[in-house]
Amino acid sequence: GTLAINGRLGRTGGKEMGNRQTEFVMYSGLHTIGGVNMAITYGNDRVIFECGLAYDPATDVFDGTVRPRDKNWVRDKLRLGILPRIEGIYRRQDLGDDPLESAEESQLNTAVFITHLHLDHMAFMGMIAPQVPVYLHHNAQCIERALEATGQGVETLQRTYCDIVPGQPVHVGAIEVLPILCKAKSYYDFAFFIRTPDGTVHWTGDLCLHGTEAEKTLRQMEFLKQQEVDVLLCDCTSFMDSVMKLMYPTMEASAVRPSPEVPQGMLSEREYYDGLFEHIKGRSGLCVFNYYQREMEDAEKFLAWAAATRRACVFEPDAAYIVWKFFQIEPFVYLPDTLPYSGPREQWPAWLKELAAHAKFVQRADIWANPAGYMLQNSYPHILELLSLPSQGAAYLHADGTPIGEFDPAYANLRRIVQRAGFEYVTFFCENYFGHGYPCQVKYFVDEVDPHVLIPCHSYNPERLLPNHGRQLLPELYRTYILKDHTLTEKEAQHA
Repeated sequence: GTLAINGRLGRTGGKEMGNRQTEFVMYSGLHTIGGVNMAITYGNDRVIFECGLAYDPATDVFDGTVRPRDKNWVRDKLRLGILPRIEGIYRRQDLGDDPLESAEESQLNTAVFITHLHLDHMAFMGMIAPQVPVYLHHNAQCIERALEATGQGVETLQRTYCDIVPGQPVHVGAIEVLPILCKAKSYYDFAFFIRTPDGTVHWTGDLCLHGTEAEKTLRQMEFLKQQEVDVLLCDCTSFMDSVMKLMYPTMEASAVRPSPEVPQGMLSEREYYDGLFEHIKGRSGLCVFNYYQREMEDAEKFLAWAAATRRACVFEPDAAYIVWKFFQIEPFVYLPDTLPYSGPREQWPAWLKELAAHAKFVQRADIWANPAGYMLQNSYPHILELLSLPSQGAAYLHADGTPIGEFDPAYANLRRIVQRAGFEYVTFFCENYFGHGYPCQVKYFVDEVDPHVLIPCHSYNPERLLPNHGRQLLPELYRTYILKDHTLTEKEAQHA
């Protein structure tokens, strides 16, 4: 059922001791897509939000050619500036001689919270020392375990995770964290409302007002209006140039007027899905789709669309394994030539043997015999498989899989191969659909909540999201800010 989040939260208990104060630090994620990492501390209690990797394939050190060093997995990322330098969360054995304080040496009572299972929010959660609790919804845990089994998960210490329960506050000493449900499908999406004895902070996570569950975000907004929101950290991904130019004649912030409606010429999430299905219905040839494999909501849609058009929905092995573990249904599986599993089954990895016991395998000859009878999932590493598949009347549906857009150097290569293979290319992404809230909707959300301080983030252009009455702050990374009496100020530098 739907959890009510109306009414004010009770103030957290705990004794006011000494000079306890609420401190806020942002480590990354201000001028990047994702990679938001921040900490809120009160006395010895600390909550950290997200452990993500900023999404920028054009500058990724680990470009598919550079190999990470297993024994230096944490140290190398710290040296390269990829991993945030947060004290008290990494193991000493992983830090080596790095002077950063380790989890074993820290006196802080720390917990980490993850909004959802996108890599730009959780890519580094597996590096956190096992004694530091990490909160993640149990659906997300199920998907992550399946990803790890196939070698697609986060680099990890095989740690355990604590469950996030929608609407059920978590107390980390004197700090209270309320998980607010934004999306009740697949791995579940959350926002977090944080209360300390000094005030309140809210982190929206990925913000979307045109989704099929937009009413949850609007309910979140109404809840926040009843609170005194001192600091609002707000996702404003869509304020970047490539999305703004689809809707506005100028890149100026003044062009963005608040409105909950989908901008003219753009699509809602429902219209986006309807558009994809329109390209499947009545098609005489093979349908190939490229989706983000951890999105079980999308997997469920392709399974339903296949059933509605009398096609078999066929997955590559690693995607099929997640479908099997999550839905407990026996999927159809196709083995691309580029996979190293051509040998006898007894040589297959354990996860693939497990899948094989619960799956039906489809051969290339089966697809050639009846192209209109299949919907085939294809990921970019195996894109050359298209050259051996029937292309007459066929479509390649780019459905939020990677590479996702022109800002990724691999995207042009994907388009080129699809064209050479003779498939019709179908996409809405970055043309008239975007997965994050449109600028006018984000501005509407912010104006309605009306926080004292707005920190726009998770965007190349956060400066374009302006508050209505409050103050916009683009915090200096690693600088400490003090929240006291509902006011956020910079901490004065300590002089020797």
